[in-house]
Amino acid sequence: MGFIAAYVTLPSTMSVFPDDPAYLSGPLSAAVCTISGLWCGLLIGYITEYYTSHSNRPVREVAEACETGAATNIIYGLALGYMSTVVPIFLLGTTAFISHKLMGMYGVALAALGMLSNLCIGLAIDAYGPISDNAGGIAEMSELGPEVRRRTDALDAAGNTTAAIGKGFAIGSAALVSLSLYGAYVTRVSDVPITNHRLNPDKISITNPLIFAWLIVGAMLPYAFSAMTMKSVGKAALQMVKEVRQQLQENPGIITGDTLPNYERCVAISTVASLREMFLPGAMVILTPILVGIVFGPKAVAGLLPGILVSGVQMAISSSNTGGAWDNAKKYIEAGYLQVNGVVKRKGSDEHRAAVIGDTVGDPLKDTSGPSLNILIKLSAILSLVFGEFFAKLGFLVCALRENNSPQEC
Repeated sequence: MGFIAAYVTLPSTMSVFPDDPAYLSGPLSAAVCTISGLWCGLLIGYITEYYTSHSNRPVREVAEACETGAATNIIYGLALGYMSTVVPIFLLGTTAFISHKLMGMYGVALAALGMLSNLCIGLAIDAYGPISDNAGGIAEMSELGPEVRRRTDALDAAGNTTAAIGKGFAIGSAALVSLSLYGAYVTRVSDVPITNHRLNPDKISITNPLIFAWLIVGAMLPYAFSAMTMKSVGKAALQMVKEVRQQLQENPGIITGDTLPNYERCVAISTVASLREMFLPGAMVILTPILVGIVFGPKAVAGLLPGILVSGVQMAISSSNTGGAWDNAKKYIEAGYLQVNGVVKRKGSDEHRAAVIGDTVGDPLKDTSGPSLNILIKLSAILSLVFGEFFAKLGFLVCALRENNSPQEC
């Protein structure tokens, strides 16, 4: 279908490299770019399933690490997340290289489109996890039998894996989309008539001190962003624990089941925190590229965006897979699959308590920091593209540091 669509919608030959108009591409090259993105997404999904499903060895190793406590569980989980970035990064790099070699940044955009072509399936498997998780919660609150809970736990474990696969698709597509937007940004700024800072694509190099400086800053931003989001989750959780303890002290009948808790106060804590705590991370995403472009010019933004992309993609993959692995390691123990010295370890054992600690640490990683990094990666590139022409006309600090303020190329 990809080949047919390419031949129907595209001209027989087209030039996609301005510096080499003689190099002509055609529908076949476009189809290869699209299909490479599609296969890249598929393989990322398989790798994500391997690292987050308790049917495979990595998650079982995390569960076995709970035998010696929560610390080793967390160490193994972090190592799993870091290792899970290796193959997806090679796949993304190969896809970007092939696509750019065939059709430049237009080919990279086609690869991103190919990865997003199964968006319907991605949304379906991503929604499956929360649905099965809530079904298990309803079964437990309704005091249904243990058999029902075992079934919902199995569905929840599968849902954790499908959710991680959906996040893998989103992260991979975000990387390719951001790269194509970066190409569009460079082209847009270089096409601006001679201004204070006309960006020359041929002079974008990390050996340039301004680009290198902001490349390092850009690589730091995903860490700062993740720190803000994780701390926000911690603050909300702290308020929630205090609220629950207060209600139990004020109304002991909650423990015996004679009276109902005040659910509205707990829901209000989560709702207010989800809105209030996202203000600072959101402001950082929006304001950083704009302020950098206004003060330091488009060349600084040309260093900032790759730093965000390279650091953010790997951190997002690691966070999502680490959290999913910890959650399924807990489910693995709860299902009674873990044996230590011939003794089956289940819910309530020391191993299970260690797994719960790991799952608690992993929830903000896989549900907050990991997915939200996609927004940082893409929105930074989009804002830079929108304001690119504006950046080329400013750059106050760089103008002040230059020996003469005559218009020149960056």
